[in-house]
Amino acid sequence: MTRVFVWNCQIPHLPSALRDRLRDFGTYVSGALFTLGWWFFIDGLVLSRTTSSPVSMGFEDWIPGILCTLGMIITNSIDLSLLRDDGFGYGSSSSLAGKAKLTLFIGIALLAGGVAGSITILAIKYIVPEVEPGVLYIGFTNVIQTCSVLLASVILWFVHNSDHDNQYNFVLN
Repeated sequence: MTRVFVWNCQIPHLPSALRDRLRDFGTYVSGALFTLGWWFFIDGLVLSRTTSSPVSMGFEDWIPGILCTLGMIITNSIDLSLLRDDGFGYGSSSSLAGKAKLTLFIGIALLAGGVAGSITILAIKYIVPEVEPGVLYIGFTNVIQTCSVLLASVILWFVHNSDHDNQYNFVLN
């Protein structure tokens, strides 16, 4: 089996005290981004309910945020050490790696689907009918929400899996 390295990122060696502070700081930044995203969505929801806008927010506007949140939970529940095993065999420890890789794929697919869904809703409900700029903000709150949850998930993944090794190898098998 040949491997093609897509990206090899050497992370500088940090002292353990600084690494712990960076991990805490990254966790706080991730939580702040997650909160900020949902705050923007709730702001758009309140704005659509209190103003007389021609477009109202329905359940379809909630789905991308829920998908991204589920994707964040699933993605960050996977430990990086589980993904390092190469095998996809049955009945051995490699089956655990295969299940972890499948679970990570599902989480990333939920994150990407949430972002794509929010952009689709923005285009179909707000941009194509050419609504006024105040109402267009309501559509952008959904995109801001999903993108900030995606970014929070990426930050949380890297800061919590950075203490295993000082090098990440992104590999296509």
